[in-house]
Amino acid sequence: MASETISTPQMIVPYEWILENVEEEPMTIASKMILFRGEKVFRVGLKNHAPNPVLFLMAIDLGKIGMKVKDVKYGIQGSGIGPENMATMTQENIGDNGNLQLFTIDLDKMVTGQRTFVFRICVVGAYPGYSYQLSDRLAKDQIWAAVKDQRNLADVELIVKDKTFRVHKAILAARSKVFADKFENKQPGKDVHNQIRIEGVKPSTVENFLHFIYTGESIGTLADEDLLKLADRYQLTTLTGLCRVALKEMDAIQMAKVRKRLNNNAEELSSDSISMPEKETEIFFDRTTPTFCCTLTISANEQPKCVMQYQNENICIAYLTGKVECSRYYYINKPVINLSCAKHRRFGLQVEDVYCSLKHFRYNEWFKLEAKNCQKSAELLHFAAQTQSRIDFGHLKFFNFDVKFISTIGNYYYEMMDDGWLTDFWVAATNEKLTDVEIFIGTVKVMEAHRVILCARSPVLNESLRKISNTAGKPIVTFGSEFDVEIIKNFLNFLYTGSLKTTEGAKQLSKLAKMYQVETLKNVCQLNVSDSSPDVEELTNNCLI
Repeated sequence: MASETISTPQMIVPYEWILENVEEEPMTIASKMILFRGEKVFRVGLKNHAPNPVLFLMAIDLGKIGMKVKDVKYGIQGSGIGPENMATMTQENIGDNGNLQLFTIDLDKMVTGQRTFVFRICVVGAYPGYSYQLSDRLAKDQIWAAVKDQRNLADVELIVKDKTFRVHKAILAARSKVFADKFENKQPGKDVHNQIRIEGVKPSTVENFLHFIYTGESIGTLADEDLLKLADRYQLTTLTGLCRVALKEMDAIQMAKVRKRLNNNAEELSSDSISMPEKETEIFFDRTTPTFCCTLTISANEQPKCVMQYQNENICIAYLTGKVECSRYYYINKPVINLSCAKHRRFGLQVEDVYCSLKHFRYNEWFKLEAKNCQKSAELLHFAAQTQSRIDFGHLKFFNFDVKFISTIGNYYYEMMDDGWLTDFWVAATNEKLTDVEIFIGTVKVMEAHRVILCARSPVLNESLRKISNTAGKPIVTFGSEFDVEIIKNFLNFLYTGSLKTTEGAKQLSKLAKMYQVETLKNVCQLNVSDSSPDVEELTNNCLI
């Protein structure tokens, strides 16, 4: 994939802060701590003092849920849906010794009366290897449910005080080299590795530890010393890093720097007062709304370029329109920035909104592109906005786009997770690490797999494999010879990872998904095997707008 087509999915957390009846006297206005995923981690406020009011957002202890803020945009809500313009707030350099982040922006004048500030908070993983990834949520639930539902397949017990966790060697070994070494170094005549006693920790900590192994996500706080010890002992690098970040405490130097930035006018201290609302607020994040960040690199008279690909398909195309003139350099005075979206519907995506910013020229300002056709269900969508500046092409220009989508496929969306979860189980299968099922197409062996994952992910495979005795050697799952090898591997890969890497062979994948009752894969493929053709008149009408 060429560099200009690389797009990055982002977790954008929205928040509206409504101010009413703000008086003209200088004061500090602040929200109460804002709940997000069960933790009080955000706070917004306004140092409403002439001549330089400061709008701010703080993130406190966000690392406890494995996250940190990458950047924040803010805008003022008008009469439409979303602000017409947004600006990037400045991340203050207060150091990273503690678990505190501060973002600010100076306003032109004091705020009075009523005002609604809209924030778009870009959140990323707090440690490398923990990021925003696409996956079938059912895969997570089903594999984790195997701890309770697939007890007959459990082959090792973790004993913690008075609680016993019946788990699966194949899962533990795929995610931890320490477990893998323990299970693969068998001692003849001994069965000691079927029980592992874990001392000095609570059962709830071990449950959180196991949940991270099975799903790549945490179910409780990461600020747990015992969880850190377990992660370190069993060499779960990502979990270890996340716990260390989460255990950072509020740092006195950071707090002093925050106070210095927000109170830099000593004359205001005597008359300062703080106004806070009575009610607490909470951010309910919609998991079905990923935003993709993409960049257009362009010079004068350049043809439209793809700025976003999705599963190797061109989704978003961007270009400039306007009269090209020449002085010292070629330039366009007040050009129109255009973004067209196509083929997004076959991936279950609807475009919600598009914002654009020109890098190196007032980079902190973003403007909303207007939809030129109103039907979100159209095959081809077009967005455009006219800039109010002259664009010189003496050097390459970079336009950044934030394209917000809504995913319409149930259980198939992005979430923050351990990147290793998407590969570890599949690598274990391809390397035949503790595999206990053989996969055939007709009479030809294709690969080996793990019974626990096949049974968890497909009720049909679960039913057929349950009928086979565990002592009869490795059971065989046979697919019909009408299926291609790569299609079977893609199908199995989806069972293991919950993610479809390509839509090639969608008809055969759809048939497999129906046969083996893999609901999310069935819904994904259904969009790609529709017999209906695009309305040619509709498509050409969109080209004329």
